[in-house]
Amino acid sequence: MVNPSYLDSRETINQVDKTGLFRILQEFPQQLESATQEFNKLKLPKIWAKVSEVIFCGMGGSTIGAELASDLPAELLRKPLFVIRDYNLPKFVRQETLVVIVSYSGDTEEPLSCFKQAQKVGAQIMIVTSGGWLANTAKTESIPNYIFNYKAPPRDGLGYLFVPLVKILNLTKVINEQEANLEKSLKLVKELVNEFKPEINTNQNRAKNLAYKIFDHIPLVVGAGILQGVARRWKEQFNEHGKSAAFFDILPALDHNTVEGFGFPTRFRDDAIVLLLTSSFNHPEVAKRFVYFKEYLKETHIVCEELVGQGDDIWSQKLSQIVLGDWTSYYLALLNRVDPLAIPVITSLKGRLRA
Repeated sequence: MVNPSYLDSRETINQVDKTGLFRILQEFPQQLESATQEFNKLKLPKIWAKVSEVIFCGMGGSTIGAELASDLPAELLRKPLFVIRDYNLPKFVRQETLVVIVSYSGDTEEPLSCFKQAQKVGAQIMIVTSGGWLANTAKTESIPNYIFNYKAPPRDGLGYLFVPLVKILNLTKVINEQEANLEKSLKLVKELVNEFKPEINTNQNRAKNLAYKIFDHIPLVVGAGILQGVARRWKEQFNEHGKSAAFFDILPALDHNTVEGFGFPTRFRDDAIVLLLTSSFNHPEVAKRFVYFKEYLKETHIVCEELVGQGDDIWSQKLSQIVLGDWTSYYLALLNRVDPLAIPVITSLKGRLRA
Protein backbone atom coordinates (compact mmCIF):
# COMPACT_ATOMS: atom_id res chain seq x y z
CA MET A 1 0.00 0.00 0.00
CA VAL A 2 1.39 3.41 -0.95
CA ASN A 3 1.95 5.81 1.93
CA PRO A 4 -0.83 8.46 1.61
CA SER A 5 1.68 11.24 2.33
CA TYR A 6 3.95 10.27 -0.57
CA LEU A 7 2.52 12.75 -3.09
CA ASP A 8 2.86 15.59 -0.58
CA SER A 9 6.62 15.19 -0.20
CA ARG A 10 8.63 17.51 -2.47
CA GLU A 11 11.76 15.42 -1.87
CA THR A 12 10.19 12.16 -3.05
CA ILE A 13 8.48 13.90 -6.00
CA ASN A 14 11.81 15.31 -7.18
CA GLN A 15 13.35 11.84 -7.05
CA VAL A 16 10.87 10.62 -9.67
CA ASP A 17 10.06 13.76 -11.66
CA LYS A 18 13.70 14.52 -12.47
CA THR A 19 12.85 17.05 -15.20
CA GLY A 20 10.20 18.96 -13.25
CA LEU A 21 7.29 18.23 -15.58
CA PHE A 22 4.94 19.77 -13.01
CA ARG A 23 6.24 23.20 -14.06
CA ILE A 24 4.99 22.64 -17.62
CA LEU A 25 1.59 21.49 -16.34
CA GLN A 26 1.37 24.68 -14.28
CA GLU A 27 2.04 26.72 -17.42
CA PHE A 28 -1.05 25.46 -19.26
CA PRO A 29 -3.00 28.72 -18.68
CA GLN A 30 -0.02 30.69 -20.01
CA GLN A 31 0.07 28.42 -23.07
CA LEU A 32 -3.55 29.22 -23.81
CA GLU A 33 -2.99 32.95 -23.35
CA SER A 34 0.21 33.08 -25.42
CA ALA A 35 -1.30 31.05 -28.25
CA THR A 36 -4.32 33.36 -28.32
CA GLN A 37 -2.21 36.51 -28.44
CA GLU A 38 0.18 35.16 -31.06
CA PHE A 39 -2.51 33.75 -33.32
CA ASN A 40 -4.50 36.97 -33.22
CA LYS A 41 -1.53 38.78 -34.79
CA LEU A 42 -1.53 36.54 -37.88
CA LYS A 43 -2.86 37.77 -41.20
CA LEU A 44 -4.59 34.78 -42.76
CA PRO A 45 -6.47 34.54 -46.08
CA LYS A 46 -9.99 35.97 -45.91
CA ILE A 47 -10.99 33.48 -48.60
CA TRP A 48 -10.93 30.78 -45.92
CA ALA A 49 -14.37 31.96 -44.85
CA LYS A 50 -15.64 30.36 -48.08
CA VAL A 51 -13.94 26.94 -47.84
CA SER A 52 -16.27 23.98 -48.21
CA GLU A 53 -14.78 21.80 -45.46
CA VAL A 54 -11.92 21.72 -42.94
CA ILE A 55 -9.54 18.81 -42.29
CA PHE A 56 -7.10 18.60 -39.38
CA CYS A 57 -4.16 16.20 -39.94
CA GLY A 58 -1.74 14.98 -37.28
CA MET A 59 -0.66 12.17 -34.99
CA GLY A 60 -0.26 11.44 -31.29
CA GLY A 61 -0.18 14.33 -28.84
CA SER A 62 -0.15 16.81 -31.71
CA THR A 63 -3.65 15.77 -32.77
CA ILE A 64 -5.49 15.83 -29.47
CA GLY A 65 -6.01 19.58 -29.85
CA ALA A 66 -7.77 18.86 -33.14
CA GLU A 67 -10.11 16.39 -31.45
CA LEU A 68 -10.87 18.79 -28.62
CA ALA A 69 -11.68 21.53 -31.12
CA SER A 70 -13.75 19.21 -33.31
CA ASP A 71 -15.89 17.43 -30.70
CA LEU A 72 -18.81 19.82 -30.85
CA PRO A 73 -22.59 19.43 -30.76
CA ALA A 74 -23.74 18.59 -34.27
CA GLU A 75 -26.08 21.56 -34.35
CA LEU A 76 -23.10 23.96 -34.11
CA LEU A 77 -21.25 22.63 -37.15
CA ARG A 78 -22.02 24.66 -40.25
CA LYS A 79 -19.51 22.85 -42.50
CA PRO A 80 -17.97 19.35 -42.65
CA LEU A 81 -15.08 18.89 -40.24
CA PHE A 82 -12.67 15.94 -40.14
CA VAL A 83 -9.65 14.75 -38.14
CA ILE A 84 -7.18 12.53 -40.02
CA ARG A 85 -4.70 10.35 -38.12
CA ASP A 86 -3.14 8.60 -41.11
CA TYR A 87 -0.99 8.97 -44.22
CA ASN A 88 -3.72 9.75 -46.73
CA LEU A 89 -6.26 12.48 -47.36
CA PRO A 90 -9.77 11.63 -48.59
CA LYS A 91 -10.32 11.76 -52.35
CA PHE A 92 -12.82 14.61 -52.03
CA VAL A 93 -10.11 17.11 -50.99
CA ARG A 94 -9.95 19.96 -53.53
CA GLN A 95 -9.10 23.65 -53.92
CA GLU A 96 -12.06 24.62 -51.74
CA THR A 97 -10.83 22.43 -48.84
CA LEU A 98 -8.70 23.79 -46.00
CA VAL A 99 -6.16 21.20 -44.82
CA VAL A 100 -4.56 22.08 -41.49
CA ILE A 101 -1.31 20.21 -40.87
CA VAL A 102 -0.59 19.91 -37.14
CA SER A 103 2.78 18.56 -36.01
CA TYR A 104 4.59 19.68 -32.89
CA SER A 105 7.99 18.57 -34.19
CA GLY A 106 7.28 19.45 -37.82
CA ASP A 107 8.77 16.13 -38.90
CA THR A 108 6.03 13.55 -38.22
CA GLU A 109 5.71 11.44 -41.34
CA GLU A 110 1.93 10.93 -41.48
CA PRO A 111 0.95 14.64 -41.54
CA LEU A 112 3.88 15.33 -43.90
CA SER A 113 2.36 12.80 -46.30
CA CYS A 114 -1.02 14.58 -46.05
CA PHE A 115 0.68 17.94 -46.62
CA LYS A 116 2.22 16.77 -49.90
CA GLN A 117 -1.10 15.38 -51.08
CA ALA A 118 -2.85 18.65 -50.21
CA GLN A 119 -0.26 20.56 -52.24
CA LYS A 120 -0.73 18.21 -55.16
CA VAL A 121 -4.48 18.84 -55.43
CA GLY A 122 -4.15 22.57 -54.79
CA ALA A 123 -6.02 22.63 -51.48
CA GLN A 124 -5.84 25.55 -49.05
CA ILE A 125 -3.16 24.76 -46.44
CA MET A 126 -2.38 25.95 -42.92
CA ILE A 127 0.60 24.68 -40.90
CA VAL A 128 0.72 24.56 -37.09
CA THR A 129 4.12 23.52 -35.73
CA SER A 130 7.05 24.45 -33.52
CA GLY A 131 9.76 23.75 -36.10
CA GLY A 132 11.29 21.02 -38.25
CA TRP A 133 10.67 20.44 -41.94
CA LEU A 134 7.17 21.90 -41.85
CA ALA A 135 8.36 25.21 -40.35
CA ASN A 136 11.12 25.52 -42.93
CA THR A 137 8.76 24.68 -45.77
CA ALA A 138 6.11 27.12 -44.54
CA LYS A 139 8.68 29.93 -44.55
CA THR A 140 10.37 29.13 -47.87
CA GLU A 141 7.09 28.53 -49.73
CA SER A 142 5.09 31.30 -47.98
CA ILE A 143 2.44 28.90 -46.70
CA PRO A 144 0.10 30.32 -44.02
CA ASN A 145 1.38 29.12 -40.68
CA TYR A 146 1.43 29.41 -36.92
CA ILE A 147 4.94 28.57 -35.71
CA PHE A 148 5.29 28.68 -31.94
CA ASN A 149 8.30 28.44 -29.68
CA TYR A 150 7.66 26.26 -26.64
CA LYS A 151 9.83 23.43 -25.37
CA ALA A 152 7.82 20.48 -24.06
CA PRO A 153 6.67 17.04 -25.17
CA PRO A 154 3.85 17.43 -27.74
CA ARG A 155 1.30 16.06 -25.28
CA ASP A 156 2.18 18.80 -22.79
CA GLY A 157 2.16 21.72 -25.22
CA LEU A 158 -1.58 21.36 -25.76
CA GLY A 159 -2.38 25.06 -25.49
CA TYR A 160 -0.41 25.80 -28.66
CA LEU A 161 -2.04 22.90 -30.51
CA PHE A 162 -5.61 23.66 -29.43
CA VAL A 163 -6.21 27.43 -29.50
CA PRO A 164 -5.17 27.90 -33.17
CA LEU A 165 -7.59 25.22 -34.29
CA VAL A 166 -10.54 26.80 -32.47
CA LYS A 167 -9.58 30.11 -34.08
CA ILE A 168 -9.42 28.44 -37.50
CA LEU A 169 -12.91 27.01 -37.03
CA ASN A 170 -14.12 30.56 -36.49
CA LEU A 171 -12.17 31.96 -39.49
CA THR A 172 -13.65 29.29 -41.76
CA LYS A 173 -17.20 29.88 -40.45
CA VAL A 174 -17.51 26.34 -39.11
CA ILE A 175 -18.51 27.98 -35.81
CA ASN A 176 -19.17 31.64 -35.03
CA GLU A 177 -17.12 34.05 -32.93
CA GLN A 178 -19.21 33.65 -29.79
CA GLU A 179 -18.98 29.86 -30.00
CA ALA A 180 -15.18 30.13 -30.34
CA ASN A 181 -14.75 32.34 -27.26
CA LEU A 182 -12.37 30.78 -24.71
CA GLU A 183 -12.35 33.52 -22.06
CA LYS A 184 -14.49 31.72 -19.47
CA SER A 185 -12.57 28.49 -19.84
CA LEU A 186 -9.22 30.24 -19.43
CA LYS A 187 -10.30 31.75 -16.13
CA LEU A 188 -11.45 28.34 -14.89
CA VAL A 189 -8.22 26.64 -15.99
CA LYS A 190 -6.19 29.11 -13.94
CA GLU A 191 -8.23 28.29 -10.85
CA LEU A 192 -7.96 24.52 -11.33
CA VAL A 193 -4.20 24.50 -11.88
CA ASN A 194 -3.83 26.21 -8.50
CA GLU A 195 -6.02 23.51 -6.93
CA PHE A 196 -4.09 20.57 -8.39
CA LYS A 197 -0.44 21.68 -8.13
CA PRO A 198 1.97 19.71 -5.87
CA GLU A 199 1.85 22.26 -3.04
CA ILE A 200 -1.81 21.40 -2.38
CA ASN A 201 -2.00 18.45 0.03
CA THR A 202 -3.72 15.22 -0.89
CA ASN A 203 -6.72 15.79 1.38
CA GLN A 204 -7.54 18.95 -0.62
CA ASN A 205 -6.30 17.88 -4.04
CA ARG A 206 -8.78 16.04 -6.31
CA ALA A 207 -6.09 15.01 -8.79
CA LYS A 208 -3.94 13.37 -6.10
CA ASN A 209 -6.97 11.62 -4.62
CA LEU A 210 -8.02 10.29 -7.99
CA ALA A 211 -4.49 9.04 -8.74
CA TYR A 212 -4.58 7.00 -5.51
CA LYS A 213 -7.91 5.46 -6.56
CA ILE A 214 -6.55 4.55 -9.99
CA PHE A 215 -3.21 3.25 -8.71
CA ASP A 216 -2.75 -0.48 -9.37
CA HIS A 217 -5.93 -0.58 -11.48
CA ILE A 218 -6.57 -0.50 -15.22
CA PRO A 219 -8.62 2.59 -16.04
CA LEU A 220 -11.34 2.57 -18.68
CA VAL A 221 -12.21 6.19 -19.44
CA VAL A 222 -15.70 6.73 -20.83
CA GLY A 223 -16.76 9.93 -22.57
CA ALA A 224 -19.55 11.08 -24.85
CA GLY A 225 -20.39 13.97 -27.15
CA ILE A 226 -18.09 16.93 -26.54
CA LEU A 227 -15.89 14.82 -24.22
CA GLN A 228 -14.98 12.04 -26.66
CA GLY A 229 -11.57 13.57 -27.36
CA VAL A 230 -11.12 14.29 -23.66
CA ALA A 231 -11.60 10.58 -22.89
CA ARG A 232 -8.91 9.75 -25.45
CA ARG A 233 -6.66 12.40 -23.88
CA TRP A 234 -7.01 10.83 -20.43
CA LYS A 235 -6.16 7.42 -21.85
CA GLU A 236 -3.11 8.73 -23.71
CA GLN A 237 -1.84 10.68 -20.69
CA PHE A 238 -2.14 7.59 -18.49
CA ASN A 239 -0.14 5.72 -21.14
CA GLU A 240 2.59 8.30 -21.71
CA HIS A 241 2.90 9.95 -18.30
CA GLY A 242 1.99 7.03 -16.07
CA LYS A 243 3.35 4.16 -18.25
CA SER A 244 0.04 2.56 -17.33
CA ALA A 245 -2.30 0.38 -19.34
CA ALA A 246 -5.46 2.40 -19.98
CA PHE A 247 -8.34 2.40 -22.44
CA PHE A 248 -11.17 4.68 -23.49
CA ASP A 249 -14.66 4.14 -24.82
CA ILE A 250 -17.61 6.20 -25.96
CA LEU A 251 -21.30 6.24 -25.09
CA PRO A 252 -23.76 5.36 -26.54
CA ALA A 253 -21.66 2.90 -28.61
CA LEU A 254 -20.34 1.26 -25.43
CA ASP A 255 -23.85 0.00 -24.62
CA HIS A 256 -24.00 -1.89 -27.92
CA ASN A 257 -20.85 -3.98 -27.41
CA THR A 258 -18.33 -3.20 -24.63
CA VAL A 259 -20.78 -3.61 -21.75
CA GLU A 260 -21.28 -7.26 -22.69
CA GLY A 261 -17.55 -7.92 -22.27
CA PHE A 262 -17.17 -7.25 -18.56
CA GLY A 263 -17.84 -10.85 -17.51
CA PHE A 264 -14.48 -12.46 -18.23
CA PRO A 265 -11.79 -12.81 -17.19
CA THR A 266 -13.33 -12.65 -13.73
CA ARG A 267 -10.28 -10.82 -12.34
CA PHE A 268 -11.23 -7.86 -14.56
CA ARG A 269 -13.71 -6.72 -11.91
CA ASP A 270 -10.90 -6.46 -9.37
CA ASP A 271 -8.37 -4.87 -11.73
CA ALA A 272 -10.51 -2.27 -13.49
CA ILE A 273 -11.69 1.19 -12.56
CA VAL A 274 -14.19 2.95 -14.83
CA LEU A 275 -13.94 6.73 -15.06
CA LEU A 276 -17.11 8.40 -16.33
CA LEU A 277 -16.54 11.84 -17.85
CA THR A 278 -19.91 13.57 -17.95
CA SER A 279 -21.12 16.87 -19.35
CA SER A 280 -24.30 18.92 -19.19
CA PHE A 281 -24.15 19.05 -22.99
CA ASN A 282 -24.84 15.33 -23.36
CA HIS A 283 -27.93 14.29 -25.30
CA PRO A 284 -30.73 13.46 -22.78
CA GLU A 285 -30.70 9.81 -23.83
CA VAL A 286 -26.92 9.64 -23.39
CA ALA A 287 -27.30 11.17 -19.92
CA LYS A 288 -29.71 8.33 -19.07
CA ARG A 289 -27.22 5.79 -20.36
CA PHE A 290 -24.55 7.16 -18.00
CA VAL A 291 -26.96 6.67 -15.07
CA TYR A 292 -27.85 3.11 -16.07
CA PHE A 293 -24.22 2.21 -16.80
CA LYS A 294 -23.17 3.49 -13.40
CA GLU A 295 -25.90 1.38 -11.77
CA TYR A 296 -24.71 -1.67 -13.71
CA LEU A 297 -21.11 -1.15 -12.56
CA LYS A 298 -22.27 -0.91 -8.95
CA GLU A 299 -24.30 -4.11 -9.31
CA THR A 300 -21.31 -5.97 -10.75
CA HIS A 301 -18.89 -4.57 -8.14
CA ILE A 302 -16.67 -2.74 -10.62
CA VAL A 303 -15.06 0.37 -9.15
CA CYS A 304 -16.44 3.50 -10.77
CA GLU A 305 -15.79 7.23 -10.45
CA GLU A 306 -17.97 9.91 -12.06
CA LEU A 307 -16.20 13.16 -13.00
CA VAL A 308 -18.35 16.11 -14.01
CA GLY A 309 -17.07 18.87 -16.30
CA GLN A 310 -17.06 22.30 -14.63
CA GLY A 311 -18.41 25.55 -16.00
CA ASP A 312 -21.48 26.33 -18.10
CA ASP A 313 -19.94 26.48 -21.58
CA ILE A 314 -18.49 23.84 -23.89
CA TRP A 315 -14.83 24.86 -23.63
CA SER A 316 -14.90 25.13 -19.83
CA GLN A 317 -16.32 21.63 -19.52
CA LYS A 318 -13.70 20.28 -21.91
CA LEU A 319 -10.69 22.06 -20.45
CA SER A 320 -11.66 21.49 -16.82
CA GLN A 321 -11.61 17.75 -17.52
CA ILE A 322 -8.32 18.09 -19.43
CA VAL A 323 -6.62 19.79 -16.46
CA LEU A 324 -7.89 17.17 -14.00
CA GLY A 325 -6.82 14.31 -16.26
CA ASP A 326 -3.36 15.72 -16.93
CA TRP A 327 -2.58 16.25 -13.26
CA THR A 328 -4.02 12.86 -12.32
CA SER A 329 -1.79 11.14 -14.89
CA TYR A 330 1.19 13.04 -13.50
CA TYR A 331 0.51 11.88 -9.95
CA LEU A 332 -0.12 8.34 -11.21
CA ALA A 333 3.39 8.38 -12.72
CA LEU A 334 4.80 9.38 -9.35
CA LEU A 335 2.92 6.57 -7.61
CA ASN A 336 4.25 4.15 -10.24
CA ARG A 337 7.78 5.52 -9.57
CA VAL A 338 8.34 6.35 -13.25
CA ASP A 339 9.59 9.53 -14.91
CA PRO A 340 6.44 11.14 -16.41
CA LEU A 341 8.45 12.86 -19.15
CA ALA A 342 10.36 9.86 -20.53
CA ILE A 343 8.79 7.69 -23.27
CA PRO A 344 11.49 5.01 -23.84
CA VAL A 345 9.29 2.50 -25.67
CA ILE A 346 7.95 5.07 -28.15
CA THR A 347 11.46 6.43 -28.70
CA SER A 348 12.78 2.92 -29.34
CA LEU A 349 9.98 2.15 -31.80
CA LYS A 350 10.63 5.36 -33.76
CA GLY A 351 14.31 4.45 -33.92
CA ARG A 352 13.48 1.05 -35.41
CA LEU A 353 11.18 2.61 -38.01
CA ARG A 354 13.93 5.01 -39.09
CA ALA A 355 16.54 2.23 -39.31
